[in-house]
Parts: sequence; C-alpha cells; structure tokens
Amino acid sequence: MDKRMVLYRGSLKSCNYHCSYCPFSKHRSSEKELYKDREQWERFCDSIHKRAQILKIGALMVTPYGEALLHPWYWKGLGSLSGMEAIEAVGAQTNLSFPLERSLKFYEEAGGKREKLRLWATFHPEMIQVEKFAKACENVRNAGVLISAGAVGVPENLTVIQTLKKCLPERVYLWINKMDGLKRPYTQTEIQAFQAIDPFFGQELKRVKADNSQCYDRIFVEGDGKVRGCNISSVWKNDWYEEREELFKEPPTCTRKFCSCYLAYGGRKDFGNREMFGDYPLFRVFLS
Repeated sequence: MDKRMVLYRGSLKSCNYHCSYCPFSKHRSSEKELYKDREQWERFCDSIHKRAQILKIGALMVTPYGEALLHPWYWKGLGSLSGMEAIEAVGAQTNLSFPLERSLKFYEEAGGKREKLRLWATFHPEMIQVEKFAKACENVRNAGVLISAGAVGVPENLTVIQTLKKCLPERVYLWINKMDGLKRPYTQTEIQAFQAIDPFFGQELKRVKADNSQCYDRIFVEGDGKVRGCNISSVWKNDWYEEREELFKEPPTCTRKFCSCYLAYGGRKDFGNREMFGDYPLFRVFLS
C-alpha cells in the first residue's frame, strides 16, 4: 500500500462570501461554534502527529464547509503537520480571501514548509472580479506555494471563466466541475468550450462506477471522529480516535453506486492522472 491521503472536514459551517446558492453563506458562526471547530482541528492534528507514520499518512487536505483559512488555527495546524518528516503535502480548499502574508507567517511560525503547501482555490464570480482572483492566485504562486484554481461549469459563466483562463499564470491549472442542478445535459458546444479550458472536464461527465477496492489510499475524517472512505460515502468507522491500526486495513465501506464528484473519483487508486498531479491528485495541482 502506498501512503494515504487524509481529507478533513470539521464542524465549521460559515463563510465570508455570500453566494446565492450556498447554505454556508447564510450562517455566521458563534464564538462557541468556532471554539468547537478549533478544538476538533487541534485534536485531529495531534492524532496525525501520533499516528501518521503508523497509518502511512503522507498528505492531508482540509475540505471545509465554508472558508477555513480565515482562521489562524488552520494555518498553525497545517504548518505543524507539514514540519513532520512523514508528511509530504498539506493543503486546503479555499476562496483565497485570507490575508496571504499574515497567514503564511502563522504557517511558518508553526514549523510550516512552503514547498509542502497546496491550495485548491475556487473562483466565485458572484463575489470577486476575474482580475482580482487571478492576481491572488499569482501572489500565492509567487510566494512559493503550489495552487490550482477552478470554477463550477455554469454555462452562463462560460465567458467569464474563459477570461479567467487567460488571466491566470501559465502553470496554474484551471479545473471545471460539472454543475449540479443544471437539469439538462451539457450541449456539445458547451462541452467543447469547457474542455478547451480544462482538458479533464470530460471526466466530470462520466459515470464512474463505485469500487471500494480502489480506495485504500484515501480516508475522509469528520470533526467528530467519524470516518468515511470519501466525502460522499457512508460512514465506515465511528471513531478515528480508536488507536487500533487494524481498523483501516480492510476496504472502506461504500454504499454509493457511482463516484459522482472529483473528491470521490480523483482519489481512487485507478485514477489516471497521477502523472500530471503526482501521488496526491486530490490537490489538483501541477507539480512543476
């Protein structure tokens, strides 16, 4: 078995953006809720320090509901984990609204290695102009941090996404996720246009049959300790904090018929784009 990648999602369910379609833009976390999220995250980081080598964990990515990187504890935790010899990469999904210099200071003061940091940045056309988002991506790249950028493939947003492609630095991969709730198939013209932006967009349109035997190398952990094979699968284990390593030697439980999103199919052992994205393709970054 190769090294595992762990995805983490805490109890945080708030965001500073206010996209019309997103439920997490409607909720402002209380101090009590933020304290709970911080406690969960710090406990989880402690568990990785103790068990990364035993469980063969090589990478970790935060996949939050909302925007986690506004909060210093996430930067400190990622920095601490990246300082471990066993950990090869750390990162998070983000809207890039955090203050870059201050955040990297938190990261590095905790022992963070910039060369191990990966950011998956999502463009929200309701909330930010193309040029500003592209500049934020460029600033991250210039700071020595690997980054991918992407957007949901909303047909009405095609022109603005094409503009984003032109504005991004050359080595920043621009991915396109299929639009849930489109209520019709993409037209061939739309498919061709989105594939011209993201050559892997066709994978988003395939119905990938679920196969839990391909999912040994990826674990999804929730803030309360529940463990899933991926973000859309059923609960596999009820307590990440049971320190019995044999719990993770069998294939993860999965009741899904299809792997219906990138975090599901992109982390499978048989995912074919590792030559582009390396050993941890869920970060979606080009490694050079």
